[in-house]
Order: sequence, then structure tokens, then C-alpha cells
Amino acid sequence: MRAAGKQILLIISRDTLLEAEPQPSSEQVFRKLASLNRRGFHLLLTAPEPDHWVPTRGNVDNALNSQGKLQDRIHDAGGELEGVYYVPRSLFTQDRNREGALSDILQRYAATPHQTMLISSSMPFLKAAARLGIRTHEIAVSGKKEHDLLAALKSLEKTSF
Repeated sequence: MRAAGKQILLIISRDTLLEAEPQPSSEQVFRKLASLNRRGFHLLLTAPEPDHWVPTRGNVDNALNSQGKLQDRIHDAGGELEGVYYVPRSLFTQDRNREGALSDILQRYAATPHQTMLISSSMPFLKAAARLGIRTHEIAVSGKKEHDLLAALKSLEKTSF
């Protein structure tokens, strides 16, 4: 368990949470996120920056639509989503973009790597976080036996930060 008053930044790849949505345990995932949120975990999603932002006049952008849907599910479960951080994409500077995004997140939330956990199925993103000293948890990618986001969230209750 964490010390009273200590805030933990929980970063989850948006796609990891989207993959958990159709799973039978999805309701438990969102309730667990809300429970962690009430215990002082700040929830932030990360996503790759869309190739092209679509104007939203009468036409909702897919990225923003999925963000709104996840935000509603978290809110309905009693939690709060801090937001979605869109990581810039570039063929030649992707590793630098990942590390830069994570460093920016730490700075914006005044969090240390020790107070931060990244949950993702993206090995390059997990490696970037590990290079910065951020705790990581790899989630099985689609097509594997089971999606273990719920297990990862449950393990956070027992992890000391």
C-alpha cells in the first residue's frame, strides 16, 4: 500500500485500455481504475498522435471519440481520467519522442519516475520508460491467451511506491 497523501501517476496506453473493453472483465477493469483513482492514483492515457486530425465540425474525430468513450466508462465507474497525452510520431525520431513525451509527463505532473507506473503492450514504449526509471508492466498483446490488464491493476494495490 502507498503512504497517505502520496500521489502516484498511472500511465496506461490508450490502446491497451481499448483492447480490454470487449473483454468479459472490462467492467471490473473500469471499477478497479476508479478504486485506484480514489486511492490517489492519477490516471493518464497515452496514444500515438493521429496521422491527420479531422475537423470536428459535425464530424467527430476517431481519436477524440474513443477518448470520450473511455472517459465516460471511467467516470461511470466512479473514477476520473486526467486526460490523454498524444505522443508525436516520426519514422526517424520515435525513440526520442517516446522518452521526450514521458519526461514531459513527469514534469507536468511533478512526478518522479519512482512515483510513476506505465502499463502498455508496446515494448518500445516500455523500454523508453525503463530507461527513465519509470516502473513498467507489460500487457499481453491481442491474440494471446488472455488480456491481463485487470491483473496488473490488482497488483498495484500491493505495490509500494
